[in-house]
Amino acid sequence: MYQTVEQKIKARNRVIRWLMNYGLDHQFGVTFSYTAEDDDPSESFPEYSTAVINANWKNIDEIPFIIGHELGHLILGHSRKDFDQSPAKRIRMERKANEFSLFLLTEYCDIHDIYFYNWLTFAQSFGIPKDCYYLLEEQA
Repeated sequence: MYQTVEQKIKARNRVIRWLMNYGLDHQFGVTFSYTAEDDDPSESFPEYSTAVINANWKNIDEIPFIIGHELGHLILGHSRKDFDQSPAKRIRMERKANEFSLFLLTEYCDIHDIYFYNWLTFAQSFGIPKDCYYLLEEQA
């Protein structure tokens, strides 16, 4: 899809900018932590209407998906109390946030007339984590 590394970086940054603006349009902020370790998770903080994204994440290509995921927690009204209530509830909330992130990325594609031959190409282009491929397979 990309001819050069520079094109890939520009494309990723355009998606990130769009996601951040989407959050702002819905009264949620996105900020980046540059002090986190590469395996520290990003988090959403509903009490501050903010998602904090690990800018040092081990796979930088996953950052757009992560932003969408954390915005999903905020927009869907997930709370820390609900998250900590039970493992089953946590799993359901994580799935919903993953689905929301995929919704946002497909919305981005629709708005910008970006089309993919199959779900795998979409997943690779947007850095969808492999443990979320099952969601794409279900929709295919």
